[in-house]
Amino acid sequence: MSYNYIVDNGVIVPNTSSIKTEVEAEWRLIAGEDATVDPSSFEGRLIDATTTARIEMARNNATLANQLNPNMANGSFVDAHLALVGGERDGKEQSTVELTLTGIIGTNILAGSYVEDINKQLWFLVSDTVIGAGNTVTASFRSLNYGAIPADAGEITKIISGVVGWETVNNAAAATLGKLEQSDVSAKRQRRLELGANTRSVAESVISAVYKLEGVNGIQFRENYTNATAVIDGITLIAKSSWLCVDGGVTSEIAEAYYNNRWGTDFNGAVEYVYIDPISGQNPTVKFDRAIDKPVECKIQARVSASQNAIADIKAAIIAYAIGTLEGEDGFSLGLDASPFEVASAVNSQLPNVFVKKCELALLGGTLSTDTIDIDINEKATITENDIEVILV
Repeated sequence: MSYNYIVDNGVIVPNTSSIKTEVEAEWRLIAGEDATVDPSSFEGRLIDATTTARIEMARNNATLANQLNPNMANGSFVDAHLALVGGERDGKEQSTVELTLTGIIGTNILAGSYVEDINKQLWFLVSDTVIGAGNTVTASFRSLNYGAIPADAGEITKIISGVVGWETVNNAAAATLGKLEQSDVSAKRQRRLELGANTRSVAESVISAVYKLEGVNGIQFRENYTNATAVIDGITLIAKSSWLCVDGGVTSEIAEAYYNNRWGTDFNGAVEYVYIDPISGQNPTVKFDRAIDKPVECKIQARVSASQNAIADIKAAIIAYAIGTLEGEDGFSLGLDASPFEVASAVNSQLPNVFVKKCELALLGGTLSTDTIDIDINEKATITENDIEVILV
């Protein structure tokens, strides 16, 4: 048996093309050159059985060897690769959301205060917060329950904890979904993003430290090394500074990780958090940006060979792609354009019985088109099942 090594991606594949010929040659060596190898004969069937067994062994050997490749590993091998870079597979996570609280200036709202969404799911305040100037403050909340607890924009409006001076609550953007168990696909993506976890004061260390936080699903990071203000990828950065944009996660935890791994530089962004350095006692203001949701809608025409729930299956396949649960696909991630072609490909890869004839996307309320939707580095495309139209042809 022989194996081929694909240099481009480090994958080992068995070369099965010559195995049957090798088995036939061994049979003739034992039984003589006149021995029959006709597939319909008893001997031919023995040769076929031996060939099949060797092919399966070769495939098993290749699969085992590929576990040394972090991009091909599965199961406990993924955990081993994570441990090698100082990481571990995420446990179950709660959903997170940024809420705008309004009320009387100076009102202190304690961590653990509850609000409720329209689906009767409870959300709690992560850290103490005070309503400031403009009678408003933005704070991070987590879902009480673990898993993918959804909350679209405007669905969290009910205050449960009676705090005098706290009057209203609302969410301008949808919640970032949690999970019950991290898949191998997600864990391998996590490993790639945490390769710099053991470093300090480099871009990789910021990305790794922040991405390790619970609830963080996407990051964009830029630096301005010059002595003057510069516009980089559409973002204005002051001299000698860095910029971070985060999808999900808790503000206080992000600020701490950002400061500890990029200390000594200036920050940019609309979100401001005063961090107390436990060593020096200084209180720098850490700034960063939050992902701006760009809701999109989809219209997909498809031909189905056999399915009882074709429309529901196609919608589920699009959502699975969008939230990044497919192997090798980032889906609708922070800073990535939304492509109708990739959406259609994701449906075909998950549903072999479905042929996508046409797929169109548009920003919610816009004109549907097969063109790719441009997404800025501080934006993230989002989609819900209600915004997917499936037409069977």
